Amino acid sequence: MTHHSDPLARAGNTAHEWLATIGEALGTRDRRYTYRVLRAWLHTLRDRLTVEAAAHFSAQLPELLRGTFYDGWVPSRVPVRYSDDDCVDRIAAEATVRRTDVRPAVRGVSAGMRELLSPGSLDHALAHLPKELRELFSPGPQPGWDASGGAEGGTAELRALRRKVDFLVGAVSELSRDLADRTERAASRDPESLDAADDMLLPQQGLS
Repeated sequence: MTHHSDPLARAGNTAHEWLATIGEALGTRDRRYTYRVLRAWLHTLRDRLTVEAAAHFSAQLPELLRGTFYDGWVPSRVPVRYSDDDCVDRIAAEATVRRTDVRPAVRGVSAGMRELLSPGSLDHALAHLPKELRELFSPGPQPGWDASGGAEGGTAELRALRRKVDFLVGAVSELSRDLADRTERAASRDPESLDAADDMLLPQQGLS
């Protein structure tokens, strides 16, 4: 049976990895809830930024989440001026959560995003917000560090390493499926090419 490589598989895997990390920060495994809150977080932050700041921030996002970030964006209307209460109302409505749940949810998403983004990227984006909104979007203390700045077991580092390993495993699996697809097609045209493909894999057998 021929295996077809999905050109969007890697983008989808990366988006799911980000959702998993943010869900962990939110304390839930409900991906639908996580996505609703993340989408509301992204849209609310986006519309408070200038066009240049939004473009700079979005460059850090995975391909599929970048599409979510820009969905419904009207650059001629930004930055939108809204108060802290307006911001809470907007997130509650878009994420379909209670107003009382908005602040901890926003902090949770911010904590996950700080872990996922390049160092300083989140702080750079939040610096464009007025003080009351910066406080709303603040993720709180850095995960994995105590008040004196000492490490608490490297939890964040371990999660980052696990994401990298998962990404590499997915990439190798994708390459393997692509090689199998190419090999099968080549073998149908030239049976000797199948032996050549087997020779390529022989060094791996010596490592088992």
